[in-house]
Amino acid sequence: MTGNYSQKILALSRGVFNGSFSDKEQELVKEAMAAYASGKHTRIDEIVQMIGDDYQLLAKLMEKLKGKSVHKGIKHLIEGKDQSNEQAILSTASLITHVAIEMKENKRYGILLPDLYRKLGVLINKQGIK
Repeated sequence: MTGNYSQKILALSRGVFNGSFSDKEQELVKEAMAAYASGKHTRIDEIVQMIGDDYQLLAKLMEKLKGKSVHKGIKHLIEGKDQSNEQAILSTASLITHVAIEMKENKRYGILLPDLYRKLGVLINKQGIK
């Protein structure tokens, strides 16, 4: 994963702030910040790869969910396939539940929740529910 390094540093900092990183991972984040300050962008990429990001966590979770209805529903959402708004709400809410379950073992999954809650809010607003 290459690209916007300030975004990467911000994402890593968010993980430290919300307490989802271990002490070792927090040390890696400090190293990434130092690498950013000195322009060593390849080191930032290496650290992001070591720690992982929300896309990797989502992919790992989706792999675990294969064969379950939530997998099919979320896959349809990601691919932009037609489904009812109600089904989209159900799939998103179910994914939030599975993220919470994964957080029992790995708190980093919590970084997925803000985006999922935003998506759920958009879907609820489409439904006309206030």
